[in-house]
Amino acid sequence: MFRQVFEMLKDEVSGEIAYNYVAEISRHHRIQASPGLRDAVRFAVETWKAAGIDADIHSYPADGKGFAWSSLMFKEWDCFDAELRLVEPAEKARFLARWSEAKLSLIQRSHPTPPGGVEAEVVYVGKGEEQKDYKGLDVAGRMVLTDGDVTRVHRLAVEERGALGLIYYGTWVREPDLPEGELDDALKYTSFWWAGDEKPAYGFVLTPRRGRWLRDLVKEGKTPVKVRAKVVGSLYEGKLDNAVATIPGESDEQVVVVAHICHPQPSCNDNASGSASAMEAARALSKLMAEGRLAKPRRTIKFTLVPEMSGSYAYLAANEADIPRMVAAVNLDMVGERQCVTGGSFIVERTPEAFPSYVNSVMAAVFKEVTGEVKNLGGSSSYALFRHTETPFSGGSDHYVYSDPSVGVGCPMLIQWPDKFWHTSYDTMDKVDPEMLRRAALVTATYAYFIASVGPAEATWIASETHAREKKRLLERFRGYVEDAVNTPEEIPEAVRLLKTHAAYWMEVAFKAVESAARLAPGDDRVWKTIQTLTKDIKRTTKSQVKMAAESLNTVLGASGVEAKKYRKRRRTRLETEAMAVVPRRLYRGPVSTRYWDRKLSHLERENLRKLGKDHPLGRGVGTLAMYWTDGVRSLHEISERVRLERGETDLEYLVAWYGYLERMGLVGLHR
Repeated sequence: MFRQVFEMLKDEVSGEIAYNYVAEISRHHRIQASPGLRDAVRFAVETWKAAGIDADIHSYPADGKGFAWSSLMFKEWDCFDAELRLVEPAEKARFLARWSEAKLSLIQRSHPTPPGGVEAEVVYVGKGEEQKDYKGLDVAGRMVLTDGDVTRVHRLAVEERGALGLIYYGTWVREPDLPEGELDDALKYTSFWWAGDEKPAYGFVLTPRRGRWLRDLVKEGKTPVKVRAKVVGSLYEGKLDNAVATIPGESDEQVVVVAHICHPQPSCNDNASGSASAMEAARALSKLMAEGRLAKPRRTIKFTLVPEMSGSYAYLAANEADIPRMVAAVNLDMVGERQCVTGGSFIVERTPEAFPSYVNSVMAAVFKEVTGEVKNLGGSSSYALFRHTETPFSGGSDHYVYSDPSVGVGCPMLIQWPDKFWHTSYDTMDKVDPEMLRRAALVTATYAYFIASVGPAEATWIASETHAREKKRLLERFRGYVEDAVNTPEEIPEAVRLLKTHAAYWMEVAFKAVESAARLAPGDDRVWKTIQTLTKDIKRTTKSQVKMAAESLNTVLGASGVEAKKYRKRRRTRLETEAMAVVPRRLYRGPVSTRYWDRKLSHLERENLRKLGKDHPLGRGVGTLAMYWTDGVRSLHEISERVRLERGETDLEYLVAWYGYLERMGLVGLHR
């Protein structure tokens, strides 16, 4: 039902226009809450206005004191100049880093040095992340050279031992797409993330190759290695800015398009590309509407270009009254990659299963239209010449805020991943593909306008489309469950016993996704009657699949000749019993942000919290999904089991400890 809109937009949307937007945005050094970000936001607003679109800058206090829900707002930061020069040994004197050459050569949000700079000896501390790394070293009044986590090194070296600042030379290594050594001459995006009461410091970033050279010079120990560091800049109470454009509809309901416009210069794909595609989607829609080729939509379309996550927190917290009227959103993050260089795939990322939504099916249907680029030799089918896929929810960008059930705005994400140049100085214009920008803008404009225009007829089709896609996912989950079970035939009786639990969960997710389409036609009995028919079919399908899967598995067991393990009811562990008696309650809307809040913990608690994360590598992903399932009714054990059903794995030990720390930080309440 959206294809007519898609075809009109297909002729209007321009990848070259979007590419020019990327070039302009990437000229600015766009740290969250900074003059450079403001300049980029101003460019977007002025460009929209020139195209006849209502647009403005929305500003929020950036004072390091205020909060948007649980998210502490950054102080504004500006830097005018910075340089790091090796001064001893004199025969090797040279510049190691200069702001005027590369903005990424400074650790972002560095505090200024005293006027004229400082001269200090360099001490190599290895990773510098553990107490033992400093054994026998005096770093007080010195600069520490490290390739470890800068937040951790700052705490140990600067706050606890009196170091002046950091020289960092780490990089990304992600096998198999990014082997060690490939980014030896790139600067990694590195920042201090101040929470307000830390000891001020500054730092510089070197390429891995230059960092190793300096490291070896220090380790030679023939003569002290000294540098002169200078940073001219400041942190101050200022503003955090969003660019907001509005295509008005006939009602106050909204569809939101979000992309983050922040990050250091140049940061072209991340995320000038997402911002540029959003700008082009708005321009194309506005032009077709001005020409009378597209009608005014039923709902308003909002385009928000924000500092990543902090801008979405601020926008939503300031417009809480509008949230119930937001029927859908979409997040554009890193959509412009030239795949033959960057190495990734174009991904549609779904909403979390704690918040199933029709938006996943609409996005999948629209995205499919850009994958039919060429036909096979006989002309019987079409396919894409670029890599693409659909994935479960992962998070890590603004959709993580919108799709949180406590916010409740279904928001899939368009992204390309992996990108081997992500968060480095190599994220430049030559890695951007105008054709990818065109695809992203075309999909976004079609998705946003179609949902904004939906009435009862379209809502019925969306419910039907969602039913078809969710039913397909349901059948695929049964198929995968059987496939996994037959690989260990001796455990088939246990798999059959647990099948109903999994099936009930899968059915619930599918049910809620289909039912969510009713939000687009509230009070329409015809739409609701169709939805009830579709959900009844899902229920019948689930029941029949449980029966068939159980019969198939039992047949496999009988034919295999393998002796099945005898079922013994497992006794609950002490940890499980403890988790069953705890019901977490969220105290803030949106995902919890622990920046600032972890400063409420004692030194020992913070050390133990860090160790918890290191000992439980699943922790971050499990913790995010668990918070989405936290509704004030489920026990922590039930939440953990929901995470297991959604992701296939969980970590109850981590969750029990993690929620305990969240309670002590004041971010959740635990009813025992």
